[in-house]
Amino acid sequence: MEKKQYIVASEALRILIVHQGAIGDFILSLPAIGSFRYNFPGASIEIWGYPDILQLVEKRFYADTISSINRKEMAQCYNENALLDTKLVECFRQFGLIVIFGGEGQKTLLHNLKRIKMKEVHCINTFPQREEKAHIIDYQISQLSPLGFRVHDKVPTLFPNENDLKQATEFFTQRQLDNSSPMVAIHIGSGSRRKVWLPGFFAQLSEKLIEDYRAKIIVPIGPADEEIAHEYFNFVASDAIIPLVNLPINKLAAILQKCKLYIGNDSGITHLAAALGIPVVALFGPTDPHIWGPRGKGVSIVYKPSECSPCSREKMKRCVNQMCMEEISVEEVYSRVKCVIHDP
Repeated sequence: MEKKQYIVASEALRILIVHQGAIGDFILSLPAIGSFRYNFPGASIEIWGYPDILQLVEKRFYADTISSINRKEMAQCYNENALLDTKLVECFRQFGLIVIFGGEGQKTLLHNLKRIKMKEVHCINTFPQREEKAHIIDYQISQLSPLGFRVHDKVPTLFPNENDLKQATEFFTQRQLDNSSPMVAIHIGSGSRRKVWLPGFFAQLSEKLIEDYRAKIIVPIGPADEEIAHEYFNFVASDAIIPLVNLPINKLAAILQKCKLYIGNDSGITHLAAALGIPVVALFGPTDPHIWGPRGKGVSIVYKPSECSPCSREKMKRCVNQMCMEEISVEEVYSRVKCVIHDP
């Protein structure tokens, strides 16, 4: 498939991108997704996936429209022998190019699209094979070469809109927060407990920031963070710590963008913060930051590999000691943090 096929008709081209990843996975795919906008600037781009995540990009450079993948008729597409919904088939045929992000789990969808004679279908494997050491972003972009693409940016970038920024301003006004003290966001959770720095360490770090800089600490808490948040708040209690519980992703993004600094584990929210362009201190242990690390101008990664890290997903699940995370000291993280806070 060659890009030159579309140059003349790019104004009329409709592109469908299917991405069913979580927040971090989706953000790591933004450079590859953005390449379609750069290379087909006049095309209409629609992304199917999870709307609570996709709202980050709707009408913000990457996507003209978004749609939920969780529809009854879509379930048939993941059954190799199913009779596909007629209206869904008609919908697919309105697109001149379909791009599917994923791996083995997308093979049946790919098969069914070819079965209904969709010719221009491109599949991008989201994650590299275990023996490869390429960063996720580089690995995905490398698969665009058959399209003849020029890659403009290898750093994910998000664009909060005017309504998002208004909500963030209202948040700070309601809580009487101003620029007299640095605003620091600390996300204590992650998709896996094995990737989490000790809650007591996060508490010590928070206390240092409050004592030394009169910092205000913003703590995003999602449904998967409740247990670790409970442990964190058992260690620390202060009016300067503001929990943000289950905020819509766009509002959270706009609030984070107004912060002086973000500190967090290997998590989707850490990738979110980095894509907003704010300084980020990211803590890595069992996962390899050379493959999974957030990218951005102000990203600093704290990583102390142990004898057994980085490790495989299977080995990480069986881990009982978290040595790689426990060996990251509060003092080491604090030294990185101070460099950012003192930076004008």
